[in-house]
Amino acid sequence: MAGIQMSGLASGLDTQSIISQLMAVEELPRTIITNKQAAAQARQTALQDIQTKLSSLNLATTALSSVTTWGNSQTVDSSDATKATVRTVAGAPPGGHQLVVTQLARGAQATYAYTPPATAGSVTVNGLAVDVPVGATLDQAVVAINEASYPDGQGVFAVNVNGQLAISSRTTGSASQAVVAGLGTQAGSGVAGADATGSVDGVAFTSSSNVVTDALPGVEVTLKAATDSTGISINVGNPGPSADAVVNAAKAFVSAYNSVVDAVRSRTTEARVPNPANASDAAKGSLFGDSGLSSMLDSLRRTLGTLTGSSTDALRTLTDLGISTGSASGTINSDSVAGKLTLDEDKLRSALSTDPTAVKRVLTGTASSPNGFAQAFSAVLSPYAQAGGAISGRLDAAASELSDLADSLTRFDDRMTAKQNILQKQFTALETAMQANNDTLARVQAQFGAGSS
Repeated sequence: MAGIQMSGLASGLDTQSIISQLMAVEELPRTIITNKQAAAQARQTALQDIQTKLSSLNLATTALSSVTTWGNSQTVDSSDATKATVRTVAGAPPGGHQLVVTQLARGAQATYAYTPPATAGSVTVNGLAVDVPVGATLDQAVVAINEASYPDGQGVFAVNVNGQLAISSRTTGSASQAVVAGLGTQAGSGVAGADATGSVDGVAFTSSSNVVTDALPGVEVTLKAATDSTGISINVGNPGPSADAVVNAAKAFVSAYNSVVDAVRSRTTEARVPNPANASDAAKGSLFGDSGLSSMLDSLRRTLGTLTGSSTDALRTLTDLGISTGSASGTINSDSVAGKLTLDEDKLRSALSTDPTAVKRVLTGTASSPNGFAQAFSAVLSPYAQAGGAISGRLDAAASELSDLADSLTRFDDRMTAKQNILQKQFTALETAMQANNDTLARVQAQFGAGSS
C-alpha cells in the first residue's frame, strides 16, 4: 500500500507479520462466501446439464410422432441385382412384377486412324466445331475433344487406343452419335447407338437410357444385363411406415431418457461434504436429495406405463413394443433398479411387421385414437424442458444467487482492504511515535552524559 511502512524498526516487533495474522482472522468469513459460490456454481452447472438432456429427450419424444418417422414408404427389390437394380421414386403398385430385358442401351462408338489437322478450324465433332491446334498430337487432340463444351446429348469421350482415336458418345440411345471430321479416316463401321428394350409384366418398353423410369410406375429400374425370356422378379412392398425409421426413433428416445435418468440420479445421490474446508468439497452434493428433480423423474417414470387404445387391443403399452426397464428375471440389474429403459428391437420389429397401425396407436396415436404415449409423455416433460419452465426458472435463480455472492465477495474484499489500510496506518503511527521517543531519550542521555564530564 501507499505511505510509509516501518516494520518494527523502533519497537522491535514484526508488525507486518502481526497485521497478516490479524487479517487472516478477519478474512475467515470469506471462505464461507467462496464455498457458497462453489456450491451455487456446481448447482448451476448440474442444472444446465440436466436441462440439455431434457431438451434432447423432448426432441426424441417429438420424433416418435413426427411425419418423417411415420411417413409411408415402400420396399422394392430385384431377384437378380446383376441384371437390374431397383428403387422407389414414388408410390408404386404393390406385389410381384416380371422384368424381361432384351437389350441394354448403348452409345455410339467409332475409331479413327489419326491424322493431325492441317488447317485451323477444320475439326468437328458431331457437326460441332472443336478447337484442335494445327499439327496437334493424338494426345493433344484427345485433351481438346474431352475439354470442349457440347450441347446436351451431343458430347463425346475421346481416348488414345494404341495410336488410334477412339470416340464414344456421352449419352446412350439410338439417337447418340460419335462422328469426327478433320482428324483422319474412320477405321471400320463403328458401333451405332441403341435403345434399351424389354418388358414389365408383358408390356414392352423402350428407353434411350439404362435407367428406366416409366416401365413400372413409381419404380426406377437400372438395367445391368439382358435376361432370358423368363426374366427376373421385382417385388414391391405394401405402403407403410419404415420399420428402420420407427426403430431408430425408439432407440433415440430410450437413449435420451436414460441420459436424463443418469444425470438426475448422479446429482441427487452425490452426498454433501459436512463442513467443507475448500471450494472442491463445497461443490459436492449441490443437488443431493433434490425433491424437485426426484419428483420430475418419478413423474416421467409413471408416464412410461401409459395405457392406450381399448382393453381389447393386443398392443397398449411401451412394454408391448419391447420398450421396458428390462425383462423379469431373478438377477438384480442396476439399470433396471435405476429405472433405465431397454429396447427389444426384435419385438418392436415383429410388432411393426404384424400390425404397424397398432404400434403407431401406442406410440403417437391415430385418427381414431389420437392420444398416444408421445402426447402423454410430452405433457409431463414440457413443463420441465421448455424455456421458462421449472428447470429454466431454477437456472435463473442460480444465476441471481451467483451474482449476489459475487457482489458480497467484492464488498467483503473492499472491507478487508480498508481494514488492512487502517492497521497499517496504526502500526506505522506507533512505530513513528516510538522512534520519536527513542530519539528524545537519546538526546537527553547525551546531554546528561556531556554535563557529567
